[in-house]
Amino acid sequence: MKKFGQSFLQLLFSRLEFLRNPKASKFLLQSIPLWIASCIVGCIAVLYAQILHFGEEVFLLFYKNNRAWVFILAPVFFFLSFISVRYFAKYSNASGIPQVMAALVLPKKKSKIINELLSIRIIIVKIISSFFMSLGGGVVGREGPTIQIAASILHVTNRILPKYWPKISDKLMIITGGAAGLAAALNTPLGGIVFAIEELTKNHLKYLRTTVFSSVIIAGFTAQSLLGPYLVFGFPQVDSDGFHFFMILLLVTFLCGIFGAYFGKIAFAVNRFKKKLKPKQQFALGFVLVMLFATIVFYTNKDSVGAGNLLLDRLLFESDKTVEWYTVPARLFNGIISFTNGGAGGIFAPALSFGGSIGALFGEFFTLQPKQTNMLVMIGMVAFLTAFTRSPFTCAILVLEMTDRHSVIFYLLVAAWGSNLIATLIDSKSFYEKTSEVIVKELNPNNPQNNTNTI
Repeated sequence: MKKFGQSFLQLLFSRLEFLRNPKASKFLLQSIPLWIASCIVGCIAVLYAQILHFGEEVFLLFYKNNRAWVFILAPVFFFLSFISVRYFAKYSNASGIPQVMAALVLPKKKSKIINELLSIRIIIVKIISSFFMSLGGGVVGREGPTIQIAASILHVTNRILPKYWPKISDKLMIITGGAAGLAAALNTPLGGIVFAIEELTKNHLKYLRTTVFSSVIIAGFTAQSLLGPYLVFGFPQVDSDGFHFFMILLLVTFLCGIFGAYFGKIAFAVNRFKKKLKPKQQFALGFVLVMLFATIVFYTNKDSVGAGNLLLDRLLFESDKTVEWYTVPARLFNGIISFTNGGAGGIFAPALSFGGSIGALFGEFFTLQPKQTNMLVMIGMVAFLTAFTRSPFTCAILVLEMTDRHSVIFYLLVAAWGSNLIATLIDSKSFYEKTSEVIVKELNPNNPQNNTNTI
């Protein structure tokens, strides 16, 4: 089989003149699997988005018919989400970004361990578990999970290639998969590239430009071809004029920085506390928390559940920009319960909705014009997500691309910078960083600080 493959390649090269250059032929052979895998990433990202959207719609349909359904749907599907992860793929839980970060830190010789973080099983369980969360009304998103799914696809692609086939570095493929996943999930190619550089690696762009750029373009274009040239949050009308408004903007940035940082601290503390409990105690605590979740949802409204896209769509594009006083605390509390349930689900979209809700509250409090309220919603989105992830450039670029409001890039960068500064003063490390360190220590206890994050 090996000889047949090599003979086929030699025949192919003899027919294509430009491939007689060894560098050109190697580049093409390395790129073909990457391009195919990136197409798969785009397709799965679209399918995954539709699955979770369907789950959320089903929950809201039952909830609208009778709010009491939440006392059945939430416990049942939160439990199914939890056990699907616990018994079938332990490291498919929660967001998936810490798992990708841990895979990059683990040494190459630990390839079997890396397969526990990135694999076909992870993809399947991730999708099923997060679908259960959406059916239960969980405040979780799909962006982080899509990043782990995409990294798994590229990692598995590299692993199954025959030995004679020239390969790209496995760590570079993982980074590329993470970037492609975010680009396909949010239709934000620049955000995917910046995320790869800022969050997943400290290496210079020159080592990443070929693989990351091509993968982001192909995955994003595939998703766009299936869904059309959409923007996640359309073209909101904004107005940022006036010193008075700028002061309000800084206030929203300050508060979102505080809330975002403490959200990460609390989520990490809850996860750490749960790990110390015995299985029966974990189950009992989980049941109590999910019933609190159901009670809050029963006595509030639909704004307290789901990823938050529907809420942001209303705040940015409808005349009704009202946010009830209980929406922010309810979503934050429900977000902690959902995110630490033990099942799969990301925090990108919920974090955007947390910040957007805070911005809308201040717009209502100061009786601002709709365009100015839209601006505060966007500022809150950037600030809260930055405080949680500590990736200011990524967050600013993501919201910029999702809304296509290039005229306010300065304000978005101010919000990202200010929020990141405040969050760092509260906690030097993000939830993702601390969680990835825990994963590395679990999988590689003899050398937990082994820094092999090189390409």
